[in-house]
Amino acid sequence: MNRKFLSQVFLFALAVLAGCGQNSNKPQSKVTATKVYSEAELDKLIVPGMSIAEVTNKFGPPASEMQIKENVVNLMYTFRFETITREEGLHMTGFDVHTKDGKVVVWSPIMGEARKMFHAGGSQNSFGEQLFQVFLAIDSLTNVANTVDSEASADASSLKVSPDLAFKAKVFAGSSGNERPGEQTVILVVSEQDASKLKDLTENNFGKRLLIVCRNQVIAAPVISVPLASKQLIFTVKRPSVLSIIQGK
Repeated sequence: MNRKFLSQVFLFALAVLAGCGQNSNKPQSKVTATKVYSEAELDKLIVPGMSIAEVTNKFGPPASEMQIKENVVNLMYTFRFETITREEGLHMTGFDVHTKDGKVVVWSPIMGEARKMFHAGGSQNSFGEQLFQVFLAIDSLTNVANTVDSEASADASSLKVSPDLAFKAKVFAGSSGNERPGEQTVILVVSEQDASKLKDLTENNFGKRLLIVCRNQVIAAPVISVPLASKQLIFTVKRPSVLSIIQGK
């Protein structure tokens, strides 16, 4: 999931945000994907550079279509409720397809919460609700991002600028089975209001990095590859020990 930061995270996904200025939601007929796809299957089926027409020919009309800006459109597909495995934990309930200039840029999973697992072969835990701060890694803060790359986390007490955003989020973390050795996936489930703010921040700062801070430690520094189009911010941390920071241990 780390490639989908917004996917990530934002990796991160329930497409419920309203656009700003010229942004607008364009609801389509509530058609859902006819089957449940795995991440591996979608990696093969959704390829960067595909046209929107190729996506809709393959999966049908999306459940919703959101125009983020004039040339950026997000398509949301959800699996039929009765086809979703009734397992505990966060599991994929659909997927978003992010497009620019009519071409696919990347896809990202929509995760639904139950109680215990990401999917078969992976595991996750709930870390309750925690307070986070987000900084754009610009100017001198790029050095902090480099420290996270090499050491997995960094002290945030020396940051002399105000955060670009502060929010509370429900935290789920663990292994999805797709991480690199030692990495862990973290999913922050934020409020609709904070999701809107994150969407604006990420939409206007493509290519830059975010410093994600919890308990005065920078725990991740993902690159903004797509605007956040959900209530979930998904990213990876370099080492399992970073999860102890989130827990306050």
